[in-house]
Amino acid sequence: MKRTSVIISASLLLVGCGESPPPSEPVPASVELHFSEDWEIAEKPLEEPLTEDEVQSFIQLVRLLPDGKPPALTPVPGRERAQARTPEESVLAWRLAVREALTVDTLMQGWAPRSTVRRALSQRQVTPRALISLMLRMSCAMATDAMGGARRVAAQRVIADAKVESLVAQIHQLERSGAQSSESLWES
Repeated sequence: MKRTSVIISASLLLVGCGESPPPSEPVPASVELHFSEDWEIAEKPLEEPLTEDEVQSFIQLVRLLPDGKPPALTPVPGRERAQARTPEESVLAWRLAVREALTVDTLMQGWAPRSTVRRALSQRQVTPRALISLMLRMSCAMATDAMGGARRVAAQRVIADAKVESLVAQIHQLERSGAQSSESLWES
């Protein structure tokens, strides 16, 4: 469970945190870059596979951004959890919080692009939502690749789900034996 939590947390943190290599030469604001004809960055579902054209478009766009780096996205605090949850409710709330963190809407809440970033996006007719969508998809693709691919991620999820179920059963066993209450276990 600990490894899975670390992997999920790492994949969340990858969004906007990756360092891209700086452009070979700084691009002055007055220089117009020439982009390929198939330039397109559009908002797409998280499950949509990345294309080479999208990655190349992202690299070209980043060259227009200040310091040649993608914008950093500030994580938005998750929803407050209710007091006195059962272990099952706590697990569901945690899973919902992770799912909510991996949405364009949630990431948009924590990002106020500077005027130079807005201008660069406007020049290429890219909406902030489309850029965040692409960054999120790229981050998830990197995390999936780092874990060994989609099959490995699916296998790890099955293992993690089984471990969570086991932990919930252990908490219930502790409660039946008169040990510390689940409320205090979840608060620590």
